[in-house]
Amino acid sequence: MDQNLAGLGYAACGLLIVVYAWARFNTPPSNRSSTRQALYWWAGLGYVLSALVLFAALSLLLKAAIWRSVLLGAEDDPSLPAPLIATLAMTTLLPSVPLLKPLDAWFLSLFLGWAEIPAEAKRRAAAMTPHSFSVSELDVAGLRETFGDGSCGDDLVRHLTSRRDEGLPMSQYRLTRVAKLFDRLGRLAAERRYARFFAAADADFAALSRHTVEFLRRSAASLTIAERLRGHEAEAAYEELMQERRIAFAERCRDIFAAQARFLAHAVLRSEKSEKDIVCRLREIGFAATEPMNVPHFPIDSLTVLAAGMLVYLAVVTMLFAPITGDQSQQAAGLVMALKIWLVRLVPVCATVWLMQRYAFFRRSTGDSPRFFAYVVNGVVASAIAALICLLFYQIGADGNADPTMVAERDLSLILLSFPLCAAVALCCDDWPNDTTPPRGLRLAEALGCAALIGAATVLLYFEGMLLLPPDARTGWRLPVVLALPSAVAMVVGGCVPHIYRSARHVASVRRDEANEIPMSSPSTATNGAPSGRELA
Repeated sequence: MDQNLAGLGYAACGLLIVVYAWARFNTPPSNRSSTRQALYWWAGLGYVLSALVLFAALSLLLKAAIWRSVLLGAEDDPSLPAPLIATLAMTTLLPSVPLLKPLDAWFLSLFLGWAEIPAEAKRRAAAMTPHSFSVSELDVAGLRETFGDGSCGDDLVRHLTSRRDEGLPMSQYRLTRVAKLFDRLGRLAAERRYARFFAAADADFAALSRHTVEFLRRSAASLTIAERLRGHEAEAAYEELMQERRIAFAERCRDIFAAQARFLAHAVLRSEKSEKDIVCRLREIGFAATEPMNVPHFPIDSLTVLAAGMLVYLAVVTMLFAPITGDQSQQAAGLVMALKIWLVRLVPVCATVWLMQRYAFFRRSTGDSPRFFAYVVNGVVASAIAALICLLFYQIGADGNADPTMVAERDLSLILLSFPLCAAVALCCDDWPNDTTPPRGLRLAEALGCAALIGAATVLLYFEGMLLLPPDARTGWRLPVVLALPSAVAMVVGGCVPHIYRSARHVASVRRDEANEIPMSSPSTATNGAPSGRELA
């Protein structure tokens, strides 16, 4: 009964940690619209999981009296359970815990950086330059119909043009670009797909609209005055008078256009589902030169199949070879050990693939030499993740009352073997950087190479006394069988994971090519006799 209550307490506290961590990751709300939705969700999930790991580690420390006194001091109340104190420390009391606050802030900044928040939105907006924005004759006809009601002044319609000649026509063209982008933003606000974004950014869009309308009205009036002056002044005197004004006007147009582009970048990132949809939308609006910024998607489906196969393999091995490992009378404990091995092998490998996909530091380009230091870093990260997983099993498993030193010694081989396995996987993922079909025997070579490396590392750990085995497993044919089990897992990982990584990269390349095949912006986006933004969606 007490164990059930303790489990419910941990579950309730964990749920509070999840809610609080998600709220922190989504603060300010603009984070949601500052990157692609896939990146946002993966990074948010990662931050929540890191908060749960930190909660588990803190609960573990608070169970020891010495750590309670260090963390809480004289204010410690022995009647309060460790999970409750850990939950309060990570939520309402987080600003007042000097050691925990910077650690949580570091985790948050790390996952925001991995999600490219707000770098993705800035990069998108920077690519939306006025020079890449096109205006056609049909666009101008539609704009004259839209602004013909005088909402931005009576003179604006006369100055709308698609001509890019020097002098006054160029100033009018700059004004037309601002007017067209403003009109396209208004069309997006009426679309159902963008309703959530515009509802959340209502105040920002209202402020941008007021600023833009005032700019269009005043600019149209200024251009009207410039037209009149051209009729009364000599050509040389007129050009000398207007040159400085044109430069200032071009800068103002550039500033208002950039503000609209930033807002548009947030809108498409929040509302469009895929890179192809984003590129298609921007080209419909008028950014004809928009290029896809695609990165490979994390191959969750393929890795799920691999994970299921590994779990079944480890469970079967545990049940069949229970006499070898000494767990024949403790099948449940053997299955828990199989689950631990599964997580210790799977999670670091998934982290390796994710790091190589997201960060150029961990992978090489075509023609570059192998990045051996990056592979070593991958191995170190994998070992750290394996150690955290073993620590969690120590905390919540049957070994809760065991000596931590003995637990660490027992799991040391699992932690150490994660280093060569993930370093080898990183090397294999990076051994064919070209986006072409690899040699036929490459997968077999990668599988055998990983198996040989882990086999050698396992034998080395055994002779160094770091591989703890039951006495029954050290005699006869049982010893080579037990030593071969890690190599079998490594062979499967080496034969599948690099191939999955290359397949994801190839799919991203195909998506990028498909996005590049989207027709450029055309006059069909205008209002006069053409489908509206809602119809195009």
